[in-house]
Amino acid sequence: MDNKPIFGDPSPVLTTIFATLCFCFWANTMGYFTEGATLAIGVLQLGVFVSYTCGGLILLRNGNAFGGNMFMVFATVFGGIAGLTHVIMSVLPATIPFCYQVCGLSFIVAGFLLLCMVPGMCYSSIADVISFLSGGLGVLAYGLTGFGLAPASLNVFGAWMLFIDGAVGMYTVIGQMNGFLGLKPFPLGKPLLTRK
Repeated sequence: MDNKPIFGDPSPVLTTIFATLCFCFWANTMGYFTEGATLAIGVLQLGVFVSYTCGGLILLRNGNAFGGNMFMVFATVFGGIAGLTHVIMSVLPATIPFCYQVCGLSFIVAGFLLLCMVPGMCYSSIADVISFLSGGLGVLAYGLTGFGLAPASLNVFGAWMLFIDGAVGMYTVIGQMNGFLGLKPFPLGKPLLTRK
């Protein structure tokens, strides 16, 4: 029986989505967007929720439990929870209370998860280590400020961490797409640790 996956590898598009969100958070925090950016980012997050979810399910169907689970977490936290939160907080009248701390706590959990994956990434490539480390620190920073445990100035640090994560993500996406076309993939760096 042929064990060939039914679907191709959706990792590049999923990573592109994540990198795009990273760049948007960075640009918004750095003040490059105009008024209404939070609402626009929320709409973008909701827009990518379906692709994130479908891609995560494809990875799971293809037997990629790690990638599938990680991208399903991204779909939930960055697409669904944060997307709805940013849209609702932008359109609700100021007289109606809305607690952003719920989204902040979700970001803390997601950032903690990413950071907990860093030791395992050390057996993969340096690019994986940088991606999970910078992404985890960036998401955690936004979570701590959103939850009210850290000053808003920490968002600048988080923004630059997400910028780094987005840049590494796009590098890996372009390399992987070149590999699909039969070109030599980009080097991702040797693992920091080797398995015994």
